[in-house]
Parts: sequence; C-alpha cells; structure tokens
Amino acid sequence: MKAILFAQEDTAAFEAAQIKIHNYLVSKVGENGFKYSADRWSEPVAPVHEDQLVLEIDEREPRYSLILEALDQSEIDSIQEITIEDNI
Repeated sequence: MKAILFAQEDTAAFEAAQIKIHNYLVSKVGENGFKYSADRWSEPVAPVHEDQLVLEIDEREPRYSLILEALDQSEIDSIQEITIEDNI
C-alpha cells in the first residue's frame, strides 16, 4: 500500500493531514451534484508500521486524484510503498 508515515508522537501532524483531506473532499461536488464522502478520513485509530502512524493513500480509491489535490508537493513526495500484515 502507499502511505504517508508520521512519527507516533506526531499525532498533531497526522490529524492535520486527515482533516485537510477530509475538508477538501467534502468541499467537492461531482457530476449531477454528487457530494464526496470523507468518512474514511476520520478514523480514530491509525494503523502503525515500524513505529510510525500510517495515513493510507490508496491508488484504487475512486477519489485518489482528489486526495492528491488536497496534498501539497512535500506531502505527495513523502508517499511511500509499505507492507502491513493483517494480524487476524
């Protein structure tokens, strides 16, 4: 998966990125007045990968291009490929 990683203690930056994406998505209106949902971006608990908080940026997400529009270039440049194992 692609993700932006944040230090675990940097919850403020993680939450700011989530809010930024959320606000951008809900501000968009698609075809025929369709409103974009942003519920996914308000998850209360972030997954952790190698002691870092994970903000997933899913290329399969239909709103992927809008998510990228919400980010600044430094945030886009920080997106990296990671592997998280499900512990079920």
